[in-house]
Amino acid sequence: MLNRISSFYNHQLVQDNFRSQENKIHHNQLQLTSGNKLIQASDNPLDIHYIQNVNQQLEELKQYIDSIELVRNRLVNHEIIISNAETFSDEAKRIVMSMINASLSHEDMQVKSIEIQEIANNFIKLANFKDTSDSYVFSGTKSKNQPFFFNKDKKVVYLGDNAQRTVKISNNLEIAINDPGSTVFMEIHNPYGDFEPQYHLQYSSKLLLESAINSDDNDQSSYAVKFIDMVDGNSGYQLEKDGQVVKVDKFDPSKGIQYENISVQVKNQFTTGDCIFLKPRKTYSIFDTFQNIIELTKNPIKNANFIAKLHQITQEFHTAFIHFNKVHSDIGIRMSTLDAQEEQHKDFQLTFKKIKSNLEDLDYTEVVIELNDNLKALQISQIAFNKTKDLTLFNYI
Repeated sequence: MLNRISSFYNHQLVQDNFRSQENKIHHNQLQLTSGNKLIQASDNPLDIHYIQNVNQQLEELKQYIDSIELVRNRLVNHEIIISNAETFSDEAKRIVMSMINASLSHEDMQVKSIEIQEIANNFIKLANFKDTSDSYVFSGTKSKNQPFFFNKDKKVVYLGDNAQRTVKISNNLEIAINDPGSTVFMEIHNPYGDFEPQYHLQYSSKLLLESAINSDDNDQSSYAVKFIDMVDGNSGYQLEKDGQVVKVDKFDPSKGIQYENISVQVKNQFTTGDCIFLKPRKTYSIFDTFQNIIELTKNPIKNANFIAKLHQITQEFHTAFIHFNKVHSDIGIRMSTLDAQEEQHKDFQLTFKKIKSNLEDLDYTEVVIELNDNLKALQISQIAFNKTKDLTLFNYI
């Protein structure tokens, strides 16, 4: 009885060994078919865990690279629009400069005015540009709303918001994909400082405002500078604040007009009786500048006030050009940031792929040798079993 149990146990042990060898061979075959070292989690739980982490990192990097490509496409369109804005503002400046020429006839002025109107029309179309996703570029975060409209007074108003849309391009970096139209087109720094000039000049005057600065941000008063003859025969000025005279003094071109928080500098020849009214204005809209020159040239009266206003508008178009150039430069900086971040992500991708390859890629030579060893072991086990199972005491009688 004990002998029969022992024989059964040995038989079972050999069969288990067969199955083990067959499983090893099957595992080797799966490795060779898939090209992977690890077929199931039990092969190497620690390496499987590392591979899962690496895959997660690679997927995250892919999403960031896709986001970078999206942002780059948006910024390329953005850059083209701003470049066109630079061109339009420079063209408008040159046309207005040509209007300062006193030899232009009334018909010539009308032709120039039509040219300005055409540029203004193109400019509003530019500001209301839609990208390939049918979104308005300059509406802030209200990308489905048209940003710029003409109100009943034919003045351009902004109906977007002042926010920027941002996209995350790394764990700790977001980048803006747009600029709100209000800051791009309607918040251009006043080239004269803190005031807009309104000229009331004598016929032969060449007077122009150079700068008007108010160091007190809380002072919203309007000022006026009137040039007068002093009792001693010298040229002087009278400074008014909200219609009230606050200072009368001899005019020194090197010092200009100084009063408390106010500093005013003028240039060119002035005539007694000239007056410059100063209305508070720290920023201006390029659309207002277009409207001003169009209105000014409808019925031009070629006097000193007209010429001074043309100089002002020329300066505003020039300042707008510089403003757009700064916006353009900022877009370039963002695109450079995208390029640098994308390159870093791709470097990380390459590193993670190497780590993953080291963990899971198959060494074919090693596995083929292992497969052959397992096949030989199985064959030897089969031969030994076949010989052993037929052994009985009858073979020795």
